[in-house]
Amino acid sequence: MEESHSKIRFICDEQLGKLARWLRILGQDVIYRNYFPDKDLIASAEQEGRVILTRDSHLEGKSGSVQVYLVQENYPYHQIREVVNHFRDDMILEPFSRCADCNVMLNDIPKSEVVGRVPPFVFKTQNKFRTCPSCGRIFWSATHLKHIQAQLDDILGDLD
Repeated sequence: MEESHSKIRFICDEQLGKLARWLRILGQDVIYRNYFPDKDLIASAEQEGRVILTRDSHLEGKSGSVQVYLVQENYPYHQIREVVNHFRDDMILEPFSRCADCNVMLNDIPKSEVVGRVPPFVFKTQNKFRTCPSCGRIFWSATHLKHIQAQLDDILGDLD
C-alpha cells in the first residue's frame, strides 16, 4: 500500500468525481470510481481506513463504524474549500504531487529519460519532470499548472 503524507485518506462516492480529482491535485489520497455501490464503498473505506465523502444523506446510516462526511456544497470549487476547511488539521496539502487520474504519488524523472516522450519545445524549455509510475504520464511545470495553482489559490483563499 502506498504511503500517504497526510494523516487522512478519502474515498468519494460516485457523485463527487470532480471533488476527488481536485483533492488529488492537492496531493490527497482519494479513491474514486464512476460506479461504486454503497456496500463496496463502505467495505473499501473500512478495509483501507478511509473517510467517505458523499452527498448521499442516507449513506451515513448504512456505514457502521466508518467515518462519513456529508458534503453540503453543490459546486466542486465550493466542495473543495468545504472539505479542506473541515479536515485541515489532518491534511497536508502537497499540490501536484499525485497523479490526478491514477491517485499515485509522482516520481521525479531525469530529463534524459524524457527525450522523445515530450514535445521538443517542452524538452528544450523545461528541466524538471515527474512521472506517474502507474500510467506513465509525464508532467512538467507549464502555463496550465500556473492556471491550476491560481484556481486553487482563489478557491482556498484564506480558509476560516
